[in-house]
Amino acid sequence: SPSLFWFSVFRSEGYEVDLVKAQVDQGAGIFSCDEFVVLSDKELPITKQVRTLKIPPSEAVGVSKDGTAANTMIFMKAWGVLWQDARWQAHDWVIKADPDAVVLVDRLRSHLTPHTGKNVYMKNCQKYFGPGWPMMFGSLEALSTQALDTYYKGADRCRSDLEWQAWGEDLFMGRCLDMLGASSEFDGTLIGDNVCKGANCGDGVSAVYHPFKSAETWFQCYRQATEQLSP
Repeated sequence: SPSLFWFSVFRSEGYEVDLVKAQVDQGAGIFSCDEFVVLSDKELPITKQVRTLKIPPSEAVGVSKDGTAANTMIFMKAWGVLWQDARWQAHDWVIKADPDAVVLVDRLRSHLTPHTGKNVYMKNCQKYFGPGWPMMFGSLEALSTQALDTYYKGADRCRSDLEWQAWGEDLFMGRCLDMLGASSEFDGTLIGDNVCKGANCGDGVSAVYHPFKSAETWFQCYRQATEQLSP
């Protein structure tokens, strides 16, 4: 407790497929949690037990104003697939994690417990000071079930009222939830992210470390974080 529903989105071509398969094989990362689903641009058999859900096709991803992927439309469709899947409704939190994020499920639960039961999402990066900061970085997006329900009820309004086309999906979701009246909490130790303020896999505090794009580096960080031998 609290109960977590996890999902991850990855491309059917490139390094992410092997990275996800390695995590599934070891029951590590999101695949050690209460319930999970993986989404991709194709239906893929990751293992005999795990298949991807397909995201409807989108136009080519451009570059956002901060130089990362302007992938909001892809994730709008991914969140739509989750809504149809409906399993998220049985849990306290819905968590989106990037495939190259090293996830420690039990540690994340301890971070989220104080906020469980609220209409809230978690901001996790204070890279700069000023308007728009802190924000929710996309390596880990934690939304309470109440907040996700708020998003689904108001998603059409966000699509029409926000100028999201040049945004990354994490910025869109945060701005959307703010506009719809969800609250936010900032936890500066939630993630150790080299895209934010740095990743130290041995810090003993963070629930997620990012990015680690090969199975070798991913499990090296995982072992350092958990102080376990190689699985």
